[in-house]
Amino acid sequence: MSDQLNPTHTGRFSVTTAIDYPNGAPHIGHSLEKVAADAVARYHVLRGDEVAFVMGNDENSQHVVVAAQKAGETPEAWTDQMDVAFRRAWDALDVRPTDWVRTTEPRHVRAAQELYRRVVANGDIYQAAYAGYYCPNCNNFYSEEDLVNGHCPQHASVTPEYLEEENYFFRLSAYGDRLRELILSRDDFIVPAHRRAEVLGWIDQGLRDFSVSRSQRQDGIAWGVPVPGDDSQVMYVWFDALTTYLTGLGFPDDPERFDAFWPVDTHVVGKDITRHHCLYWPAMLLSAGLPTPRQVAVHGFLTLNGRKISKTDGNVIDPAEVVAEFGVDAVRYTLLRDVSFSSDGDFSREQLARRYTDDLANDLGNLLNRVVAMVGRYRGGVAPAAGEPGDLERELVEMARTARVTAEQQLAAWAPDRALEGIWTLVRRTNQYLEERQPWKLAKRPEAQADLDTTLAFAVEAARVISILTSPFIPGAAAKIAGQLGIAPAAPGDWSAAAFWAGPPVGQLVPAGPLFPKLEEAIEPVAP
Repeated sequence: MSDQLNPTHTGRFSVTTAIDYPNGAPHIGHSLEKVAADAVARYHVLRGDEVAFVMGNDENSQHVVVAAQKAGETPEAWTDQMDVAFRRAWDALDVRPTDWVRTTEPRHVRAAQELYRRVVANGDIYQAAYAGYYCPNCNNFYSEEDLVNGHCPQHASVTPEYLEEENYFFRLSAYGDRLRELILSRDDFIVPAHRRAEVLGWIDQGLRDFSVSRSQRQDGIAWGVPVPGDDSQVMYVWFDALTTYLTGLGFPDDPERFDAFWPVDTHVVGKDITRHHCLYWPAMLLSAGLPTPRQVAVHGFLTLNGRKISKTDGNVIDPAEVVAEFGVDAVRYTLLRDVSFSSDGDFSREQLARRYTDDLANDLGNLLNRVVAMVGRYRGGVAPAAGEPGDLERELVEMARTARVTAEQQLAAWAPDRALEGIWTLVRRTNQYLEERQPWKLAKRPEAQADLDTTLAFAVEAARVISILTSPFIPGAAAKIAGQLGIAPAAPGDWSAAAFWAGPPVGQLVPAGPLFPKLEEAIEPVAP
């Protein structure tokens, strides 16, 4: 089978998510890209690939210091607490990175300073006076024309601070032509496609050099990665933070690992940091003589109950809390099914409850329950061997193969919602197949026992295939499906196995109750 996600496939796959500012506890808005990246990473593991999946926290930003001071903590104590909180959230969502980077770690300091030295050696760093408006929430500098009624264009409640100081700058303006060539040379370098057009528009407007340092000035607290050769300055957080992707893949300490996984296959980021990842970052890498990423996948914002997620307004959900209420697979499924990378999306407990009941309990859970119960009732819990397939059986096999190809193609386009839609076509068709074959009627006719065996065998095999296809998205439930079928959970290589249908034989089925038990109470919609 062709490799859909990496045309230069080497048996390895690497993916990163944006690192978060730990100025406050994580919320559901941080979760989409983490769960999506985790699903794609798990998909590659099932293909048999060696996978590197890097996440982390961006601890060197100025507003982390401010948050620590407000909490009466040192920055070190605060970031330690936030590290626990963020890891707890991603653990609750069953997100499993292979490496977790904190930007205060010594290995990251070494990586950031090494990248800086290489850019300096290429002549792309210079010192100059800076005057402008700095927003500590997004760590961006703005001109007066960029402000909206005196406020940050990204954070309406923040009035940026006017700063005048000597900083170091990166010559981004020198890289317009090379960046345009890079983007135009790869149709999928930036996905979705409308983000690509946006970035090209920025290049056409002309690129401005940007500051890569700031004075060591945060109330006398030394915080940040020192600029090599000038301890009076620390690296501007974006130069420091972007280097995290190199740190997590072994730069510069482990050249063997770095050479194996870099350039990264995909950076997964939110639309508000597209400029940094599609312009600043590749230009920095070009300057340092390092390969550029193969792809940047950009997703929209997540709203909550139709409103902007805001800690100030109290419109937040703790991922761990909603997982405790609905279960991890329901939260993962709803995030991936209802939110498209191509636009903004909404998350609500009402929609989560609907997906739980309709898709997970009624479609998937009911299918497994029917299959396990009927094999138990009619064949003593032992999956029978299939006889000669008919048209309905051949159609079911073809639909399973189509679901696999569809999932691969949509994951390549970073459209997990459409990948799941394709898989659920198979789930619903298998339920329909049982309605059409009516094994409960076949069981009453002695002359139809061969047909009953075939029906049950194909239903069991469809459930086995579904356990593989759903494993990247809802790994816990997929493993439970396999357990009730009496087989091991999906393992590396299972996705791309030649005998995808009619794979390893299923033996004694093991009933274990509802896959998704009925919710105990109705979820009321939240008033707008």
